[in-house]
Amino acid sequence: MPTTAREEAGNLILDFGDGSTYTIYPVPGSAGIEIQSLLVGVALGVTMNEQGPEAVIANTDRLTKLSLGIPTEAKKRFRKAPNQKDQAAQRRHAEFDQMRAARQTIVAQAAILWNTGGGGIDAVNDLLNEAGGYPKALGRVMESSGLGDKYKVLKAYLDGVVQEPSSETDSMPSTITPTGTANTSV
Repeated sequence: MPTTAREEAGNLILDFGDGSTYTIYPVPGSAGIEIQSLLVGVALGVTMNEQGPEAVIANTDRLTKLSLGIPTEAKKRFRKAPNQKDQAAQRRHAEFDQMRAARQTIVAQAAILWNTGGGGIDAVNDLLNEAGGYPKALGRVMESSGLGDKYKVLKAYLDGVVQEPSSETDSMPSTITPTGTANTSV
């Protein structure tokens, strides 16, 4: 049975179709902005070109943790017990870590699309829909972020298809020729 998503009381509920669910809670706006900036850098290849693969891995890990509401930095150990918010974050992290890798991927991508600026239930449903998948969901987020044209050009390049410019992108070249330098931008 396919995974489905629904919004309930401001939370995203992923139903895996086998009787199990996972709840993704909204994050503060500041975290959503950081998620969006990290996502744009990773998705458009800027992070890889300017900082290398280690930065992509680190940013992807940070994206996942931010979107799931898991602390991204180690806190100093004090002798007092953690508060309820910290305990809940620890439980979410433990539950996420115990999932199969395939399910972790779905949860992480859905959480990012849910909590990023420009994301939401429509982007998550695009992710879970076999006809669209992650590229369509990411395209929706990029479009709402004002980066739709850049994403379309990158996607066309990566797909090996060069599309003629639309009226909105007349100033963009009809072919893309990478120069091989680190400063190449699409």
